[in-house]
Amino acid sequence: MGKYFGTDDFRGEAGITLTADHAYKVGRLLGCYYNALRERNGNNEPARIVVGKDTRRSSCMFEYSLVAGLTAFGADAYLLHVTTTLSVAYIARVDDSTVAS
Repeated sequence: MGKYFGTDDFRGEAGITLTADHAYKVGRLLGCYYNALRERNGNNEPARIVVGKDTRRSSCMFEYSLVAGLTAFGADAYLLHVTTTLSVAYIARVDDSTVAS
């Protein structure tokens, strides 16, 4: 996993070692995991995931692929678009959401 994940984000060469399919699969995994975690705690509402991105051209591809995977498993995705990692963490904290940046 360390091959693809940094401290706050995905790592890899866009379109080569890290593709839209990777982001979609990660989104599905996160949607499934956080929905199951909420259900286990007695909360049947969909998981709420906050997604932020940076200004690289590949960010749009990964953002929408990740969201497709999240919503495929019933999670609600909140797109902050281009923003800082700190703002994503802040919104997740004050809104009781999960972070995917």
